[in-house]
Amino acid sequence: MKSLDEIDRKLLNILQVNSRITIRELSDMLHLSTTPVHERIKKLEKTGYIKNYLTVIDPKMIGKKLIVYISVSINEHAKTAINEFEMEMEKLDEVMECYYISGNYDFLLKVHCNDMDDFHNFLTNKFSVIKNITQFVSSFVMAESKVKQSFKL
Repeated sequence: MKSLDEIDRKLLNILQVNSRITIRELSDMLHLSTTPVHERIKKLEKTGYIKNYLTVIDPKMIGKKLIVYISVSINEHAKTAINEFEMEMEKLDEVMECYYISGNYDFLLKVHCNDMDDFHNFLTNKFSVIKNITQFVSSFVMAESKVKQSFKL
């Protein structure tokens, strides 16, 4: 993968904070004309540095007031079993993040729910019926002290 030069780093730092900034504004900030800025962005997209553009929504504003991390152990560890578990997680709207991890557990999930009743419904009717789960432990977020969406390049 191509290494980033100083202009690419500056460009990515700016875009991480505001992906809606115009090419004209970027060109003014980087002291370049619009064409090279546009070409750099396209190259960063094509090479995979820029994966996507998205709008980050405050979960609380849409009623998702409860964040739960679930550490999960699975019984079978064959590649097909791991893939099946990951596919099941894709189907669950409440699961925002799913990581295959090392250590005492096999997976770490980040789950957003409206409240404890919603979480109970999720556990009872959606999550605990998935085969191959042997154990899980839920950790409830009491308060967020740092949520970061960008990398300093």
